[in-house]
Amino acid sequence: MSAIFRLERLYQLLIVVCLVVFLSSKFWIKKPVIDWDITLYYHYLPALFIYDDLKFEQPVAEWGKRHFYMKTDAEGNQFVKMTAGPAILYSPFFFMAHAYATFTDQYVADGFSEPYRFALLAAALAYALAGLYFLKRFLQHYVSAGIAALSSVLIFAGTNLPHYSFVEPMSHVFSFALVCLILWRFEIYRRKASMKEVIIMALSAGFIILSRPTNIIVLLFPLLLIFIDKPLKGKQWISHPLVAALLIFLAVSPQLFYWKYMTGHWIVYSYTEEGFFFLDPEIWKGLFSYRKGWFVYSPLLFICIPGFYFLFKERKKEALAAMLSLAFALWVTFSWWCWWYGGSFGARALIEFLPFMALALAFSLQWLLGQKLYLKIPALSLISFLALWSIFMNKQYKSSILHWDSMTKELFWKQFFIDHHIKDHGKYLDPPDYDAALKGAEE
Repeated sequence: MSAIFRLERLYQLLIVVCLVVFLSSKFWIKKPVIDWDITLYYHYLPALFIYDDLKFEQPVAEWGKRHFYMKTDAEGNQFVKMTAGPAILYSPFFFMAHAYATFTDQYVADGFSEPYRFALLAAALAYALAGLYFLKRFLQHYVSAGIAALSSVLIFAGTNLPHYSFVEPMSHVFSFALVCLILWRFEIYRRKASMKEVIIMALSAGFIILSRPTNIIVLLFPLLLIFIDKPLKGKQWISHPLVAALLIFLAVSPQLFYWKYMTGHWIVYSYTEEGFFFLDPEIWKGLFSYRKGWFVYSPLLFICIPGFYFLFKERKKEALAAMLSLAFALWVTFSWWCWWYGGSFGARALIEFLPFMALALAFSLQWLLGQKLYLKIPALSLISFLALWSIFMNKQYKSSILHWDSMTKELFWKQFFIDHHIKDHGKYLDPPDYDAALKGAEE
C-alpha cells in the first residue's frame, strides 16, 4: 500500500521537477522559440490582434527573422499552410503576455519579445502537464492509480515530449493534451453516456483536428468501442452524434473563414504541392531509422510492446481498438512525403498517439511489478536507464548534437552519452534530399 502511495506521488514530483527545469533553463531568453513552423502556427494571433494585417500587406521585419512565409495557389492567392488550432490553444497565454508587454515599459508589445516567448513555452508545459494528468486518469480505468501515475511519468521522461514541452512549443504537445482528455472522458462516457461528455469530447476533437487534420485518426479508438459496446440508448443515437458533429464543425470553422477571407474559397488544401504516398509508406524507417526512428529516439517504447499482449489478454476490445488506431496512425503518418518531418526530434508527428503506447506500458508495468525480485529489479533498472537515456537525448538534441534531419547510425553511436560535438561531427551527417522526397523518390 505504501509503495502504491509513493507511485501516486510521482506526478506531483514531476510537476515540481518540470517547474524547476522550466524556470532555471530560461529558454525564452536563450532560444528564438517563435521560429519556423511555430511562427506559422502562431502568426494568427499577432497578425490579427497586434498588426491587424492577416494578409501581410504591410509585413514588419520581425516576420522575416522568424522564417515566416506564405503559400500561393494557382489563382495567386496567398495564405499560411498551418491551421489555426495551436493559435487558439496558445491564445490565453498570448493575451496575458500582450497585456503585460502593453502595460509595462520594459518590453515591446510586438508579439515577439520576451513575454511572448515565455508565454508560448509556459503554454506548452502547462498543456503537457495537463495532458499527463488526463492520461493518468484515463489509465486508472485499466490499472491501479500508482501504475497509472508511473506510466504517465515514464511516457513523458522516456520520449521526445520534454523537448516539445520546454524548448519548441509545436502543435503536438497541445494535441497530446486534448487526446488524453478525450480518452479519459470517453471512459466515463462508456459507463454513463451524457451530453456533458459529448460536449467535452467534441470540442476537444474539433481543436485537435484544427491543429493537425490527420489527428482525426485518434477518434477511431472511441468510435470503434462505441460500435462494439453500444453504450447509447434510444434517442441518444441521434442527439449525441448530431451535437458532436455540430460542435466539431464550430471548432474548425475559424479556419474556413480564414481561407474564405484569404482566397475566396471555403476549403483550401493549404499544403499545395506537399502530399502523401499512401501506397509506399516508410513505416520501417519511421520506427527504426537513425534519422528519426520513433523507437530509436524513444527507446523506452520497446517496453510497451509486450504490454499490448497483456492488454489483449485482459481487455480484448480495447486492445484491438488501440492497435488498429495506432496502425492506421503509423500508415498515414509515414506516408507523408517528408516522413522524417523536417527539423525535429524523433518522430514528433506521433506524439499525439503516445497515449496508446502509455496504455500498453501500463500493462507491461502491471505484469512486471507482480513478478519476483530477481526479474523485477533488472527490468526496472533497464526501464530507468532507458528513461534517463531518453532525457539525455532530449538534451543532446537541444544542443544540436543530435542533428535535426541528417543523423546516421555511425554518428548516433559515436555521440552515445556524449554531451558535446565529437570531432568531425559534420562528416557523419547524411542530409535528406527534399526535392526527391516531394516526388516520392528519396532514398
